[in-house]
Amino acid sequence: MKSIITSRKGIPFFHEKTAIEFQKDIYERYQEMVVRQSALHLADELWGKYPFQPVFDFTEKHYPKTAEINILEIGCSVGRWISTLAKRYPKATTWGIDYSYQMLKRANEFWVEGKEISIDWTNKGLPKQFIKGERLTNLKFGLAKAENLPFDDNSQDLVLNSFLIDRLENPRKGLEEMYRILKPTGKLIVVTPLNFNKVEHWKMYYPPIQLSNILKEIGFGIVDWKEDIIVNEPLDAHENIVSWKCLGFVVKK
Repeated sequence: MKSIITSRKGIPFFHEKTAIEFQKDIYERYQEMVVRQSALHLADELWGKYPFQPVFDFTEKHYPKTAEINILEIGCSVGRWISTLAKRYPKATTWGIDYSYQMLKRANEFWVEGKEISIDWTNKGLPKQFIKGERLTNLKFGLAKAENLPFDDNSQDLVLNSFLIDRLENPRKGLEEMYRILKPTGKLIVVTPLNFNKVEHWKMYYPPIQLSNILKEIGFGIVDWKEDIIVNEPLDAHENIVSWKCLGFVVKK
């Protein structure tokens, strides 16, 4: 594993994120992004369910049977998915990697330090929530870019991400990095709305068959492919939503 460059509040940095990069990164905005992600992924009582459960439902049958494994989530946000797997595989080594320090700070406080957090989304008509955290001893969080992961070649049994690849500066390079660190027996699980920001990415990776061809060029073999995973993301107390039509795929090295 690559050396830690620096650390902040218990979060190791594997990428030297500059002041300009911090300023440009919308995911470093606490009230707008961290509180929102915390409400969506940690405060199920607000919604009566977990809004992103369709992601878990798609991936359930693809999890390994072995207990002592290495699991990595890239773009982990506030840590809901990777913490779920850390609890499921208590003998596993689990990492959550994200490019946002503020997201990682919240994830580490809640899932590793076990702190109680408050979620104030009253500006959306929702009641303020206080949620007690957990202390997971087999889970770590770190800051890195998906296109330059700090893990060794052939080191991970399971790599996963959701709502990530359409936000990368270079999606293909990110996928190549995921291929590099994956063990020959490992799996990569991805769920994405293919909501690209750049014209060139739409041309390169859409329709989904083009993404499928790129995965095969990199060396992946496709295990599962589903193009109609619907995730309804709640917006407020009035039950307004954004409905995401997601592609889910599982590939192996």
